[in-house]
Amino acid sequence: MLRPVAPVLIAVLSLAGPAAWAQKSPAGEPRFVSGPDSLRALLSRVQQQANPELRGQLFLKLDLNKDGVPSKASYIVSDSAPARALARNKDAQASAQKLLSQLPPWQLNPDPANEVAPTMILPLTFGPVAAPLPLLYSDEKPVFPFATSSRVPRGAADAAIDYIQRSFRYPAQDLRNGVQGTVYLYYEVSETGAIEQRRVVGSLSYSIDAEALRALQTLPNATTPPRHQGRPVRVAYIAPINLRIM
Repeated sequence: MLRPVAPVLIAVLSLAGPAAWAQKSPAGEPRFVSGPDSLRALLSRVQQQANPELRGQLFLKLDLNKDGVPSKASYIVSDSAPARALARNKDAQASAQKLLSQLPPWQLNPDPANEVAPTMILPLTFGPVAAPLPLLYSDEKPVFPFATSSRVPRGAADAAIDYIQRSFRYPAQDLRNGVQGTVYLYYEVSETGAIEQRRVVGSLSYSIDAEALRALQTLPNATTPPRHQGRPVRVAYIAPINLRIM
């Protein structure tokens, strides 16, 4: 049997149930101690203190221990030479370590139905930024014009990730070659609910990346945008699509 399996719990994703109404963030989702605005400010400070010659964007994956303390960190990168070179750059590595040294423990309220340790993925953008950075989570999740599949276990995925996984078709070449793992997708939901900035930020293979991006491109705009403290906000999501051949 071949199927994409449910993704691990990651806080910058929109974890919710059936998208018939706006829902509060689930209790099991890790939270930055001072809120998403403070997290955005911390990321901005680290980026501004980086070597001014650095250019590009990287995504830092943090594995949290049972106390919410980051226990392991590594960059995930797309299948591009500039991204790989930037991830290896000693100044980019130094920025990641500086961020780790300034991060307090995350607030955890583990979901007993999920045995996977929480993981955070934080974007680091080097160089000039044309627009304010989006939040990485919000009080209320966006609402999409479809329902979550009943096959998805409780708390395993939000409506958007469920939609992407059900739209994904395993490339025949990768199936024959036994290619499996995780491809990471990035997208932003704007203050109007529009889906923008869709791209692959963590590669698995060229054909899997292309198929995952195709599935993401079919994701419709949200009927209700994400909201934080009662107002519409722009939120960035990193969606891990975990693929296993079973």
